Amino acid sequence: MPGPQSIVSHLYIKIAGAPIADEVLRQVTEVTVDQQVHLPSMFSIRLADPDLTLLDGDLFTVAKPIEIVGETEDQKEILLMDGEITAIEPEFGEGMIAELQVRGYDKLHRLYRTVRSKTYLNVKDSDLANEIAQNAGLIAEVDATRTVYDHLYQDNQSDLHFLMQRAWRIGYACYITAGKLVFRKPTTEAASVTLTWGDDLLAFRPRMTLAEQVEEVVVRGWDVRKKSAIVGRETQGKLYPELEGPKAKEMGGELTKKLGGGSKVVVVDQPVVSQAEADILAAARLNEISGNFIEAEGKAYRRPEIRAGERIKLEALGKRFSGTYLVTSATHLYTDAGFTTTFHVTGARTELLTDQLHAHQRLSRRNGLASAIVTNTDDPNTWGRVKVKYPWMADDEESDWVRVAAAGAGPDAGFSTIPAVDDEVVVGFVHGDFNQPIVLGGLWNGQDQLPPPTAQAPAGEKPLVRSWHSRSGHQITVYDNADDKIEVQTAAGRLLILNDAENQIAIVSK
Repeated sequence: MPGPQSIVSHLYIKIAGAPIADEVLRQVTEVTVDQQVHLPSMFSIRLADPDLTLLDGDLFTVAKPIEIVGETEDQKEILLMDGEITAIEPEFGEGMIAELQVRGYDKLHRLYRTVRSKTYLNVKDSDLANEIAQNAGLIAEVDATRTVYDHLYQDNQSDLHFLMQRAWRIGYACYITAGKLVFRKPTTEAASVTLTWGDDLLAFRPRMTLAEQVEEVVVRGWDVRKKSAIVGRETQGKLYPELEGPKAKEMGGELTKKLGGGSKVVVVDQPVVSQAEADILAAARLNEISGNFIEAEGKAYRRPEIRAGERIKLEALGKRFSGTYLVTSATHLYTDAGFTTTFHVTGARTELLTDQLHAHQRLSRRNGLASAIVTNTDDPNTWGRVKVKYPWMADDEESDWVRVAAAGAGPDAGFSTIPAVDDEVVVGFVHGDFNQPIVLGGLWNGQDQLPPPTAQAPAGEKPLVRSWHSRSGHQITVYDNADDKIEVQTAAGRLLILNDAENQIAIVSK
């Protein structure tokens, strides 16, 4: 392994397209670039600034674009970061020692800066990625998806949160590399770099475990059109490392059979609307599980080619662990002692504790109920569905067709009271999925009052006067108070009274 070198010899920094001067580069004491597959990548540059010229100058300014380039031993340049400065942190230490720390992220952070509520119609996940990238001024590298969704709602989320959620559902990776937004299946391309333990691979610490491994993932949902269950299955995980030993094919799912077999995960809290979506979700979840069969941390010397989202080949690790691994994150550290890269292999998960705690809760949940306003009642399928909007969230974004709960609903049966346009209703959400609301009932408010018979009932008797009024004025009123009667009245005033209190029936025709 080569000895220590000056940081200037294998690091280049450009700000706003121009390389920083050598005298400034010599003030750099440490550079960290943390690349992630499932999060924005970030960087930190620490510089000695004894006379505060860097702090008072305009070279390092928030919002400036920045590029950090590493150099391999054969002098090949590797772009490590194409990002933007987001923070400046001077440190005034004891002994009149001053340093300047410059922090920032790759351009994926742009997708986090705005929270929005938006409706997407007849859209694929790959369409979403292209549109979001374009809106953020990013070039997109997107694997096309096939499932078309009639309606997707971005539920008061940042573009990054929304896109990451969509990526998780279909098993895609979402990150920035070489200035491009990547939205694709985990790569199966050949390893981009080969590392050898004892040479450029300084350390490697793998962990093989059957803790979460299963033979099968089953996703169950409900098909509203067919009134039947949707069942998606997957039995082949695809994020296992490619090992070279004689037992390389015995991975997590296969090995669990030796423990008795029959192990599976059944997913019931991730709503699906089609067989294709259920199959895709099942495959994504099994891939996530298979990616945790072998987790590892490694450290390499002067290999900037190691990138999050790419595969690396590791040699001289024995027959059990030599092979090809998918890098989930890579932290490049430059100091005057040299350049090292610490990388992690964690499959489809980050190493963040919060992600581990919520590994099965990636769906954006909308717990509880919400009020909505009906906007459309012309259901093309004549299922009694309506469309609604949520004025408390957005003024002009409309839901997909929403089913309406009804008393006694069944085959050609039930009490049909479809809410009208501009009615206020209360909705709940299937498994907390904001894209699957159900209208539970209508609401009165300061503008829409109770029917007159109930509103005019004496104090304490409103619960005893039950009334149904149509929009045009027809009404049925049941009096459970001392009046003890039922009235059926048309909008024109024609009236039928069934009066038990006076033991009579009256018909009034106007």
